[in-house]
Amino acid sequence: MKSILRSHRVSMLTALLCIASPLPVSGQMHGHEHMNMQEQLHVHGHGGMITSTAILVATSGSSVSGTLKFREIEDRIVHITGTVTGLTLGKHGFHIHVNGNCDSPDGMSAGGHFSPAGGKHGAPDAKEHHMGDLGNIVADAGGRANVDVIAAGVSLALMGPGSIDGRAIVIHAKEDDFSDPVGNSGARVACGVIEADMMRM
Repeated sequence: MKSILRSHRVSMLTALLCIASPLPVSGQMHGHEHMNMQEQLHVHGHGGMITSTAILVATSGSSVSGTLKFREIEDRIVHITGTVTGLTLGKHGFHIHVNGNCDSPDGMSAGGHFSPAGGKHGAPDAKEHHMGDLGNIVADAGGRANVDVIAAGVSLALMGPGSIDGRAIVIHAKEDDFSDPVGNSGARVACGVIEADMMRM
């Protein structure tokens, strides 16, 4: 009889221990839950995972469109990739502009080149240039340009002198020859606002 009671108590104790077992720690969470936490950490300022997107919309009389992705791969180093279509064959200047506004038919609501420190317009690798000077993209005979550009000195952070969050990126009709003040790159044929991919606090 005693052995039966002892066996019953052991079974009850085992059941209670199972019920009282702690919840899994963060490293043992299911994959998607763990990834969400990782993404949140990166978005709150841990560099390489901060990303934004600009959807390019054609200005009046233009058929240029595309999507550009922005990823901060290091502090104040942003990698810009994507595809632009509807262009004429050859080089086209593109720049980050100060206003995050593409509402006007000619794209002029985006304002001037982003240049918080002032200075002259120039090539992105020149000693003196606007922070928003990105050089040229090159369209093939089909009007398609593959964008793969590194922008130094800018950031996707919400604030700071180099922040491009909420600003605009503009594609121009002609080649940027890097002359001051705007590189003779002609009309604005597409404009898109740089917007964060995830909510950031």
